[in-house]
Amino acid sequence: MHSFKTGLAALMTGAALTFAASAPAFAADDVEARIQALENELKALKAEVAARDAKIDAMEKKTADLDTMPKFKPNKLEMESRDGQFSMGIGGQLQADAYLIDDDSGTVVPMGNGAEIRRARMNVYGKVFGDWRYKFEVDFAPAGYSYGNTSVSITDAYVEHDLAKNLLLRVGNQYEPFGLSAQTSDRYNTFMEYALPTVLWPSRQLGALVAYGDGESFGLSGGLFTRGIQSGGIQNGSNAGNWALTGRGFYAPVNTDKTVLHLALNGSYRGVESGSSTFNSFPEAHGANYTLAARATNVQHELRYGPELALVYGPLSLQGEWTFARMQRNSGADADINGGYLEASWFVTGEQRNYNVKSGLFDRPKATNALQLAMRYSRLDLSDANLAASPINLDTRAVPATLADARGTGTNYTLGANYYFNPNVRLMLNYVIAKDDYVAASGNPDQTYRVLQSRLQLDW
Repeated sequence: MHSFKTGLAALMTGAALTFAASAPAFAADDVEARIQALENELKALKAEVAARDAKIDAMEKKTADLDTMPKFKPNKLEMESRDGQFSMGIGGQLQADAYLIDDDSGTVVPMGNGAEIRRARMNVYGKVFGDWRYKFEVDFAPAGYSYGNTSVSITDAYVEHDLAKNLLLRVGNQYEPFGLSAQTSDRYNTFMEYALPTVLWPSRQLGALVAYGDGESFGLSGGLFTRGIQSGGIQNGSNAGNWALTGRGFYAPVNTDKTVLHLALNGSYRGVESGSSTFNSFPEAHGANYTLAARATNVQHELRYGPELALVYGPLSLQGEWTFARMQRNSGADADINGGYLEASWFVTGEQRNYNVKSGLFDRPKATNALQLAMRYSRLDLSDANLAASPINLDTRAVPATLADARGTGTNYTLGANYYFNPNVRLMLNYVIAKDDYVAASGNPDQTYRVLQSRLQLDW
């Protein structure tokens, strides 16, 4: 038994010594196997990276031309070259109107109810070679105030360039620099139609304009204009002059986020080679017919001038203009015409009108789900004794007839409401009471017209 135990101990001791001797060999084999596995994994990763780099190189070759593709601006139909030297944008507007007219028995100028596309415009704008800008716009709506005329008319067509810092040159068909309401886009004006003295405000003409402004408080603009492309065909008012020197200066001594005070003065000296200036006026509703008209004969020059005033205090706004026109005649006494308006508006929901101090005009209101209420008083005096009668053709909605003498004074009272779904979509409602007082020599009884009209407007 003793010998058995001694032999077992010897066997176990031998086994232990044998295992201890072989352990380093086992450990070395395991490390080497792991190193080989890691090397295999590294080779596989290198192969994957190489394949991925090859795919990236192929994609870069395919997309190399994208660096020269135009850039598209967000929220605008406008694109610009990668170097910023060229751009082109597409804009437009659509105004759909409906109106009801009570013509006070229609004894002088008969009118009716109806609907129309007031404006349907498309334009392209942009720049070339970095600092030359352009705009071209056409209107597809019935031209002027001749219903049934659906010819396409050119409105804006000009090129402009900065001659120096804050000094602009613009050449082409454009607005003459005269009037606050006349130059403010109809997309941003408070009422559906311009006030009665619009017949005294020069419209778009072909010419060259130079404008300077500090971009903070004041601006001056002036130019030489001549008859060229007409604004929407037949123009309202007198544009008989073959040339015109027109200028405007504005000053905004107060221009903060909540308060604006705007002052301006306009002037225009106009040559009338035809010798005659005619002024036709209708109530502040495009669906109405002409009700007032006067003509000055033997005219050599016209002088038009007048002040502007605007005040914005938070959601409240006041605006007014008065324009005077003198017809300087070759023979006989000079004839005088004048007219003006005063309007007030209030954003019930707290927004405010947006004033652009660079142009001295009002811009697009930043209003969404906003309600604006407004009222306006306007007047036009075509009763000067030195003005001649100017017949009005009444063939638009009634049996063809002519009003032989339509001289007199017009007074309009307009109430308005605007609902802004967003800054680009607006629903408008206007109620107009128009009173015409004819001169005694005409033999026409005084008239009152009441107009209820609405507009859905979309622009971009």
